[in-house]
Amino acid sequence: MSVSLDEVVNALRASLLDNQKLKKQNQQLTAALNEPLAIIGMSCRFPGGVRSPEQLWDLVTAGTDAMAPFPADRGWDLDALYDTDPDSRGTSYVRDGGFLPDAGDFDPAFFGISPREALAMDPQQRLLLETAWEAFERAGIDPTTLRGTPTGVYAATSSQGDYAALLTGVGGGVEGYLGTGSAAAVASGRIAYALGLEGPAVTVDTACSSSLVALHLAGQALRAGECTLALVGGVSVMATPTVFVEFSRQRGLSTDGRCKSFAAAADGTGWSEGVGMLLVERLSDARRNGHPILAVVRGSAVNQDGASSGLTAPNGPSQRRVIARALANAGLTAAEVDVVEAHGTGTTLGDPIEAQALLATYGQGRPADRPLWLGSVKSNIGHTQAAAGVAGVIKMVLAMRHGVLPATLHVDRPTPHVDWSAGAVRLATERMPWPDGGGPRRAGVSAFGVSGTNAHAIIEQAAPQDTAGTAPAGPSAPPVPWLVTARSAPALAGQARRLLEHLAAHPGLRPSDVAYSLLTTRAAMPHRAVVTGDDSDALVAGLQAVAEDRSAPGVLRGVARPAGKLAVLFTGQGAQRAGMGAELHRRFPVFAAAFDEVAAELDRHLSHPLREVVFADPDTPQAALLDRTEFTQPALFAYEVAAYRLVTSWGLRPAYLLGHSIGELAAAHVAGVLSLPDAAALVAARARLMQALPAGGAMLAVRATETEVAPLLDGRVALAAVNGPASVVLSGDEDAVLAAGELLTAQGRQVRRLRVSHAFHSARMDAMLDDFRVVAEKVTWHPPTVPLVSDRTGAPLTAAEATDPGYWVEHVRDTVRFHRGVTTLAGAGTGTFLEIGPDAALTPMARECLPDLEAAAFVPVARRDSAEVAGLLAAVGAVDLRGGEVRWAELFADTDAVRIELPTYAFQHERYWPDPIIPDLAPGRAGAGEDREFWAAAESGDRAALAAVLGLDGDRGEALDAVLSALAAYRGRHRRASRMDGLRYRTAWVRVVAPSDGALAGPCLVVAPAGEPVERVLAALHAEKLSPVHVPVWPGDDLAGAVRAALRPDPEIPLRVLSLLDAFGDRTALAGTAGLVRALADAGIGARLWCVTRGAVAVDGDDPAPQVTGAAVWGLGRVLALEQPRLWGGLLDLPADPDEAALTMLARIAAAGGEEDQLAVRSGVLYARRLERAPAAAGGTWRPRGRCWCTAARRCAARTCCAGWPGGAPPTCCSPGFRYRPS
Repeated sequence: MSVSLDEVVNALRASLLDNQKLKKQNQQLTAALNEPLAIIGMSCRFPGGVRSPEQLWDLVTAGTDAMAPFPADRGWDLDALYDTDPDSRGTSYVRDGGFLPDAGDFDPAFFGISPREALAMDPQQRLLLETAWEAFERAGIDPTTLRGTPTGVYAATSSQGDYAALLTGVGGGVEGYLGTGSAAAVASGRIAYALGLEGPAVTVDTACSSSLVALHLAGQALRAGECTLALVGGVSVMATPTVFVEFSRQRGLSTDGRCKSFAAAADGTGWSEGVGMLLVERLSDARRNGHPILAVVRGSAVNQDGASSGLTAPNGPSQRRVIARALANAGLTAAEVDVVEAHGTGTTLGDPIEAQALLATYGQGRPADRPLWLGSVKSNIGHTQAAAGVAGVIKMVLAMRHGVLPATLHVDRPTPHVDWSAGAVRLATERMPWPDGGGPRRAGVSAFGVSGTNAHAIIEQAAPQDTAGTAPAGPSAPPVPWLVTARSAPALAGQARRLLEHLAAHPGLRPSDVAYSLLTTRAAMPHRAVVTGDDSDALVAGLQAVAEDRSAPGVLRGVARPAGKLAVLFTGQGAQRAGMGAELHRRFPVFAAAFDEVAAELDRHLSHPLREVVFADPDTPQAALLDRTEFTQPALFAYEVAAYRLVTSWGLRPAYLLGHSIGELAAAHVAGVLSLPDAAALVAARARLMQALPAGGAMLAVRATETEVAPLLDGRVALAAVNGPASVVLSGDEDAVLAAGELLTAQGRQVRRLRVSHAFHSARMDAMLDDFRVVAEKVTWHPPTVPLVSDRTGAPLTAAEATDPGYWVEHVRDTVRFHRGVTTLAGAGTGTFLEIGPDAALTPMARECLPDLEAAAFVPVARRDSAEVAGLLAAVGAVDLRGGEVRWAELFADTDAVRIELPTYAFQHERYWPDPIIPDLAPGRAGAGEDREFWAAAESGDRAALAAVLGLDGDRGEALDAVLSALAAYRGRHRRASRMDGLRYRTAWVRVVAPSDGALAGPCLVVAPAGEPVERVLAALHAEKLSPVHVPVWPGDDLAGAVRAALRPDPEIPLRVLSLLDAFGDRTALAGTAGLVRALADAGIGARLWCVTRGAVAVDGDDPAPQVTGAAVWGLGRVLALEQPRLWGGLLDLPADPDEAALTMLARIAAAGGEEDQLAVRSGVLYARRLERAPAAAGGTWRPRGRCWCTAARRCAARTCCAGWPGGAPPTCCSPGFRYRPS
């Protein structure tokens, strides 16, 4: 087989192309594996009252020493703890350290954590939670948007055993939470759980290098694609003085508690606590996502000392190697790094070793005039242990951004134990400008663990293009409200106060940028305030009112919760006004585009351009045309369609539409019944034909019912509208209508003549109907895509009606049944009525139709005498508060608004720290105080020692032989009994205060066996403002399907789920409850589940034995409380025959919830379950009561097992294949 030269050339060319492609792919993979990381957010809390990176910068640049005396609020015995003697056991020769004054403070409700669990949580976990949230906020990321994303958590912690030890013997119901509260693994997992993050969650403990190791691991995970974002942090809280006591014995502490890094006066380290958190992302991702780039992690490395001179001794060669590897990972030489933030603990052994390693690496090959500058933040805030590395990173990022190198404190002179001439390394003992190296500022950060794990990272200044912060091109953003939200009312005021302080410190901020940042970088929480205003002063005044919790113009405040469905009402003729929509047209491009599009279609059929009529100056001939029907109706149609397009572009999705007269044609168009060209032709024809009718006739608004005016109706007087239960409109021939009005006035009815050109909805319209029918039959009709309620019938508009031209022809003539339409909407679950029109014409009528509905349910987008933009925004804000889910960010589309830094969340802290346990020093306790020596001698069996304690001489001491063994046995028995008492617990029931009123209002699923009488329960729930949705369950039912079916007519998310599966003695209650939990998860319902039982627990001796099925449900519930805490509400046991008081208690608990999750109602009193110690009765032996069940792993010899049964009923013995009940 021969091969041509061309074929060979082509094959070689293809091979070269493949090689180039593979080479490019290899380069891309290599680059990805070495891509720098962007630090996009930072948060921290450190000694000295530092609660933010800015405050840390203020502290270090001011040269502040943050060390302070031991805290007096942690239960430490400060008098007994301090002793200048390093050999004194249980003491510390140091009494200063770095402490967080609010280490015990926490806002558990923010994270959905109960107070009892908060108390059981190590403070380190709490601090990590709050700073994680703050890191996201400071990066301009709404943390709730990351739920379900591959975001990683790398948390470094110190030992969590100290705090757990404080909880020993503490009551308050912390049992069940101690395991997770003190587990280091949970520190990272809890953040991921609380925020719904699904990337790696890793807790790191390599002692003092932990947080820098965490940064290294996070970088590897980001580059490998295991996560797209990563939280990296470290935390340390000293719950007990153990670390001071331990290092006092090792003589490793500085006598004054200060770290004198690399100083001749260095005499040991100074312990402190704190927390720091970074949010990191691949640099390319940060640029693409538009996240702030504070600095760049160019490279990092981790290694181990290995078999060095001692387990805890630093290893110089290992430190040199980790620095070299970090530089290689960053692709840099040592001379390209300007500064090193050292480990610098201030110990006489560690600092010289570290300095020598730096001299051997960074100190070599540098110009003499560009030494490496060396410092340590530990000289300011002490050794923060697991947070030490991240503290150094935060300091260096801030120093690079400010171009200033802070001074290292407490350096009398450089340590003489280092040959500083061996390299170009200098201590930064004074504040100075960052050294100019001709390129980006760079710093190394070191952290070395006591276990031998070393870490080093290279931090680089962000590129200029990453920090320029240029504003996007686009028109100025419209005036948009400031939306402030919080988890609670006090927090809402706190949020407003923080924002006010921020605005005072940054007076040049644009209101639109503040609004944009509030809406796009902060989570939308239930408690909300919408502040509107024409300028900064008005907005600040409104914000001040929120901070002071008072009402003010331009401030709308409330709790956002689902309040039923949304219906949009379209206003009819009479609401028009000169210039309507002009301000909206100028400020909102969506409104302008929609209005212009509608006007262009209408202009085909009008004698004057519609915009010239609508936007004409008041009191001009053009403006006067607006009151002529031929222009009034097209103008209203254009305004309402444009306003509807605007509010729906912001995310509002109405469940129903209802129009009043001409307003129904606007509703029909937006519901898809008519295309725009067809709708424009129909509206213009309707208006033109009405205008052409002979003038005359009259219309009267009458305060009377339809029944009361019915006798006055005839061919000349028609019922034009029924607008409310006692509000009608009469229309027809002028003389006849006015005569009817006189009769009604004589009867005491309020009568008002309307200013109209024609008598609409009366026989005087008949002359136009045939011509209008011709137009109606030419257009194309479609079934509505949004449910539409007919204003002719007051019932939902059917597809047959919507597509019947005759319906729309008769629509001109028939009575407008607005009252019936609004009632229909309410019956369909509508809870919010948004009126779209140039004036609030329908809002008061709708409110009159539904007097039992709160006033906030009726919202007009405009009022005749109010500013259009402010009115519209306030209306949308009101709908948002009622569950409208407004997409506020859409208001800023294509504008010049930019994201700016805002204050972080105003956590509402309470103190969660166990009260110190006061030891029982009462006299007479065996083995305590003065008795200790006696019992030690007795237990030793040494007769002479006991005789010496008792003061007996040798001869008389012989008499002690007879009692020595008895005393030892007695002491042994009591010690064993005491130990057993420490293991014995029992459940008890304590009276608790019942909730006085429910906190929730909304839907509540009530799941019960089908056919059981649940009416009394439903009535009790109704009385507590809950809206129960009954879910009957038949045997074999698909529970998830039944739940979905119950919610289908009203898909509003339930606030509670109440299971009555065991409330009626159903034997399948256990399986049903487990199935219900799965069903709720499958249906995506996160509402808390309360399981109601009857007689499942025995509260006191008067209660009968617990029902088996209910007791099993309680067992399952206690497991669910631990495994599904977000889904779990609690267990409530009712008496066997619950009365009305018990059912009222049930409803209040369902509505209010609370901290307790195991409750029982007896005789109208609420009890909560507790676990308490149960020491054995003095002098007694255990005797079983009632029927006992004895199990064994193998066959039981009945005579051996039961022959000496200690009273009570004999047991039923059970082992595999064997059963025996003694006679």
